[in-house]
Amino acid sequence: MAVILISSLFLCASAFAAEDAADLANRAKFEKECAAQIAPGGPCADVVKGGGGRRGCVAKPENLDKATPACKAVIEEWQAMQKK
Repeated sequence: MAVILISSLFLCASAFAAEDAADLANRAKFEKECAAQIAPGGPCADVVKGGGGRRGCVAKPENLDKATPACKAVIEEWQAMQKK
């Protein structure tokens, strides 16, 4: 029974680590591909970093319309991650 419990905990920890790694990778792509949106003078320049605030700001339709195709792809990936 203890082996099953330990195995279950390990699998849960691995799943959370994978989600964190995917979020970090998406955040790095976001910083690169959506730089114009979050740079000074951009529509999301004043949004606080962390917690999805800047990505959420860029994901708003009025801001996403102004984004590059690469930035849009990063936001779509982030939105898909939120649905899991």
